[in-house]
Amino acid sequence: MADPLTSDTNTATQASPENTESFGEILSQFQKTHSRKTEDARQLEGTVIAVTAEAVFFDIGFKSEGILPLSALQGETLKPGDKARVTVKGRDLDGYYELSRFKVERPMDWSALEKAFAEKSAVLGTVTAQVKGGFSVDVGVRAFMPASRSGVREAAEMESLVGQEIRCRIIKLDVADEDVVVDRRAIAEEEERTAKDKLYGQIKEGDTVSGTVRSLTDYGAFVDLGGVDALLHVADISWGRVNKPADVLSIGQQVDVRVLKLGEESGKKRISVGLKHLQPHPWDNVPARHNAGDRVRGTVTSLMEFGAFVELEPGIEGLIHISEMSWSKGKIRKTSDVVKPGETVEVVILSVNAAEHRIALGLKQALGDPWVDVPQRYPVGSAIEGPVTSLTKFGAFVQLS
Repeated sequence: MADPLTSDTNTATQASPENTESFGEILSQFQKTHSRKTEDARQLEGTVIAVTAEAVFFDIGFKSEGILPLSALQGETLKPGDKARVTVKGRDLDGYYELSRFKVERPMDWSALEKAFAEKSAVLGTVTAQVKGGFSVDVGVRAFMPASRSGVREAAEMESLVGQEIRCRIIKLDVADEDVVVDRRAIAEEEERTAKDKLYGQIKEGDTVSGTVRSLTDYGAFVDLGGVDALLHVADISWGRVNKPADVLSIGQQVDVRVLKLGEESGKKRISVGLKHLQPHPWDNVPARHNAGDRVRGTVTSLMEFGAFVELEPGIEGLIHISEMSWSKGKIRKTSDVVKPGETVEVVILSVNAAEHRIALGLKQALGDPWVDVPQRYPVGSAIEGPVTSLTKFGAFVQLS
């Protein structure tokens, strides 16, 4: 049995009895007569008069302006005064003329359908109802669109598709049985590829672009740059530490980002962007804010065998080496015995190397050197008690405090 979705689309196909019955059952659920004759879409040149966050308004020489959704630009940028070819599809409830960038005709008869089928060209149709297995689409005659070829998956999206005007391709045509099957997904995928290729040709590394946060993950956020997704890695969101992208970003948020890398992986083009790169680097003015000898407070961010990192301000971290944690020698085996992640500590800046982005910190220095007042606390001749800490050939070490 020939699959209508994989059959040769260069010539009209004859459906097998099994296929005829299947489509017959589906088509029987359509309204008997719902075709509506409409004029072919009119294409003309319009002048941009305003651009909003959602749409572009055109002067098209009519009494009312035309309106075009920003999503229809596929990454193209228009500003007031620019001219563009647009197609008038109809009017919305507010009286504006609904526009499209595509010149696509609505078939008016079977000969027009046969021509569109043979040429694999896109046609306009209106989704009239959701039926078993897919949708009823008016392309001048009754047509069926399988749900798998609609380009949507969620139930809510499928419901909202009803009443929409769509661009689709005829993938099966049987004039004798008036059996027409259309595919919207193929057109949408082709448009997406075209938009990506166009955007790739327009942007370059180092550009600043605007986008919308589309989704959030543990490792970053995906930003819609106008039909093309770019990855904003969690490390590129802020100069400071970001535990989760959701802590600083939200879905639908408008952001300006810098293009960090354009590449290709497994045959797919990739775009990496950064948000922090549009902000001054925090290390640029470190010498003016932090100097050796300063007593500062910070938050312990991570522990290592050799010490602990402390964030003094977003993007600026210093290291407390394990040797700078206590005046007692040999007593600290692990940094976690002294400090914990998230703990706020007071430290003294020992040195600053802005060129290498390094700050050495001391914890014991902030506590004070215990040897400074030893002569006052333990005068010669005084009797004291303390635990023996170690024995050697030449004597014993006793801890005084």
